[in-house]
Amino acid sequence: MAKNRAHPPWDWSTKKNKLLPLLLLGGLFVAFSFYREAHDHGSICLIYNTTGIPCPSCGMTRSYLALLSLDFQQAFFFHPFFFLVPFLFYALYKNHTKMLYLLGGLFILLWIIRMILYFPHTAPMNYNPHSLL
Repeated sequence: MAKNRAHPPWDWSTKKNKLLPLLLLGGLFVAFSFYREAHDHGSICLIYNTTGIPCPSCGMTRSYLALLSLDFQQAFFFHPFFFLVPFLFYALYKNHTKMLYLLGGLFILLWIIRMILYFPHTAPMNYNPHSLL
């Protein structure tokens, strides 16, 4: 009768071990982003700090900070879809696939429009010359 042996820690055939390199790489990107933020390079966004290109949610933090100051015009300027984030969380919580696709499509469409109109010189769609790539 064959013994049922546990996989050694370096065995890449288990799902857990296949994710380990991705988690380590992700951790490095997170550390890099926070390091850059601490040294006044302006963003903790992994996509922005890695590629130099703003992500579809770029400006969302500044939008909510403006909203907390009751500056609705500035909040809308930084990200016009700031009000859709609660719906996004609701769709994630309820696993509502159609709503997730709809909201994701809206965010990507807005990102494309903002990239055409504002990239690379207008905040929040600036190019990051200090990016990793």
